[in-house]
Amino acid sequence: MDQWTGVHRAFVIRSYYKSNDSISTAQRLFKKHFSIYQTPPTNVIKSWLRHFESTGSSQGSCGGYSRSSLPQIFCTICNQCLSNEKNFTSSVK
Repeated sequence: MDQWTGVHRAFVIRSYYKSNDSISTAQRLFKKHFSIYQTPPTNVIKSWLRHFESTGSSQGSCGGYSRSSLPQIFCTICNQCLSNEKNFTSSVK
């Protein structure tokens, strides 16, 4: 079983693009957001990014999307992550 969930992958991908394509910033945000010491290594993140850019999916081998649907899929992933953050934040209060 993979150590990193789809939520982890989506968060790293979103953080990478939001931080002007910085893997180290994405790793730092990941560590802060999930409150865990270990972060996905650079080579793993690069693999996720290549997979996401070619398939539009942050999941391992569940691809099948065309490049033309990439922007819509990216927005969907971002919105899901944002709603998860809002749910997490509201449950912490």
